[in-house]
Amino acid sequence: MHVNDAGCHQIVWQATHPPIARRIEPVPGVVLLETLTSSGARCYAVAADGLEHQARAYAVRVHDRHIELYLHRTARKPHGYPLRLMREAMLRTYEEHGDVVFHAAGADLDGRGVMICGPRSAGKTTLLTCLLRVTRGDLLSNDRLILDRRGRMVAVPLPVPVARGTIDAVPELGNAVRALSRPQRDVGELPTTFGATAKAEFSAQEYTTALGTSLAAGSWLRTIIVPHLADTTEPTRTRLLPVEEAQQMLAANCFTPHDEFWIRPWLVPRTTPDAELHRHSQQLTQQLAADIPCFEVSFGVRNPLDQLDKAVLDLLRNPQ
Repeated sequence: MHVNDAGCHQIVWQATHPPIARRIEPVPGVVLLETLTSSGARCYAVAADGLEHQARAYAVRVHDRHIELYLHRTARKPHGYPLRLMREAMLRTYEEHGDVVFHAAGADLDGRGVMICGPRSAGKTTLLTCLLRVTRGDLLSNDRLILDRRGRMVAVPLPVPVARGTIDAVPELGNAVRALSRPQRDVGELPTTFGATAKAEFSAQEYTTALGTSLAAGSWLRTIIVPHLADTTEPTRTRLLPVEEAQQMLAANCFTPHDEFWIRPWLVPRTTPDAELHRHSQQLTQQLAADIPCFEVSFGVRNPLDQLDKAVLDLLRNPQ
C-alpha cells in the first residue's frame, strides 16, 4: 500500500485512458474502470462511488499475484481500502479452492465453533453479542464466514455494525461507542427503530475489546444458530431444525457463487464456472444440515436482553 498522490494519479490516468478494457461494478454503487497495460498489469480507477463519494481516493494496480494499492492523502477512510482488497482476494481465493461463503457471524468457544446464520436484520449481531459476553468466546467475523469441506470456519475481516437498540441494551458497547476510531454519526442520532440500517461501526478489535474477548482466525464448526428476532414481547423460544429445513436455511444464506453485496469478482479473477461453485455449495449445505445441529432462536427485542443471554447459554450447555 502506498499513500502517494502522484502514484494514485498515475494509475487513475492509465485506467481512464483508452483502451479501457471494461467497466465493473464490484459492489452496488461503485463502478471501476479496468485497463490492461502493455506489461500485462491491470489498472483500476473508480469511475463512480455511491458509497463514500470519493471517486479518486484510491487506485489499484495488479500484476500476476502482486497487488498495489495507491491512496490519495485526502481519502477519508484510509484503513478501509486495504481491508476491502484483502476481503475480495480472500473470498475469491477460498472459493476457487472449493470453499463456500455464508451470510453468517462466527465465534470460537475453546475450539468449538458456532455459526450464527441468517438474512439481513435477522439479529445476527445482537445474538453474537449475547453469545460472546456470556461465554467470553472469541470473535471470528460478523457478517461473512468461509467454510471448507472439512467443517473448518475461516474468519473474514469485516467491521461490526451495531444497531442503537443493542448499544443501549449492552453497557459494554454503550461505554465504548464514543471512542470509536471510524468517522461516523453520533450514537444519539442513530434511529431506535428495530431493523434500522444506520448503525455504529466498530472495528472487530474495538468490538471484542469492549466485550472483554479476543479475535480468532478460525474454528471447527460444532453448532449452527439461526436468529429470529422481532419487534415484539414474545418470549424466547429455541427449537432444533429438521434436516430439510436446516438445509433450506443454509442454502438461502449461502453466498457462493453469488453474494448480495460483492456482486462481481474483479481483483482475483474467477476461473471456476458458477455451475461448479454452485455444486460445491449444494454439497456443503447438505453435509452441514445432516451433520451439524441447527437451532432456531426466536426472541422479542422488547424483552430484557438478559433473557436472550440465558437462552443462548442454556442452548450451548444443554443442546437437545
